[in-house]
Amino acid sequence: MADHFRIAREHGLLTIRDGLVPGHQALSRLGAARDAGVQAIWDLSHYHRNQDPVRCARIASEAALAVNGNEKLWLCPVNEPSLYPMIAGMPRHEAVEMAVLMAKVARDHHPDVGILTNDPITGVGERQFEATDAIVSAVDVDVVGVNYYPHTARTSLVKVLLATWRRYRKPIMVSETSWHDGHPIHHRRYPGLNKGGWLRHVLEQVDIAVFHGAVVARVCWYPIVDCPPWHRPFSGDRWSHGLIRSDLSVDPNLSVELSALRFRAAA
Repeated sequence: MADHFRIAREHGLLTIRDGLVPGHQALSRLGAARDAGVQAIWDLSHYHRNQDPVRCARIASEAALAVNGNEKLWLCPVNEPSLYPMIAGMPRHEAVEMAVLMAKVARDHHPDVGILTNDPITGVGERQFEATDAIVSAVDVDVVGVNYYPHTARTSLVKVLLATWRRYRKPIMVSETSWHDGHPIHHRRYPGLNKGGWLRHVLEQVDIAVFHGAVVARVCWYPIVDCPPWHRPFSGDRWSHGLIRSDLSVDPNLSVELSALRFRAAA
């Protein structure tokens, strides 16, 4: 984690998404982020059945107090609740209920908790918003996350961001996006692009949405580290969708684009 955070910081990335799911050592992970000088948004459940969501939220909150005092704790209680029926075998309504419960428990045990929702919102149809609607109606959500990838997009990111902003009137975050070098649909839909080109495209779409009135807080490249295929988690293979490779080298196209963004921000 220290190496990953160091490389992220070197590219101007000071906020990251990571996990405090059951089985992770909360104190050590929180400490690693603190020592690296990055702010984290922590997932509490990521495609698995959390057998004790109350305990999970309490441990994360109490560990954050121990490591960072009263500093704001950012949580994404459940990653992509709409996909839980397909991936975790948990009905969507149970995933939503788990997200609401963990958000409330975290706020019972920590004085300053920010809540991010995130779900695949790739179009503007009503079903796209069902899980987010349910969470927002039950919890005071701070930021609404939109997960948007090249292979699942049904309409432009501009339309998605504007529809989401008008629906909730809360800050929007592109909470997941990335480019997979080996994904044929990415190359078919967006010929000639690479990771750097996709990031430019996303930021251009964000700028247009902001021009038309949307409040967009952040864009998260996810994952930042190349990881094994979802369906073969113990494989030695890595999907090429991150900045950081398994040998700690970096993707040159994304690295150059991030460095250029950092330079323009500094100027």
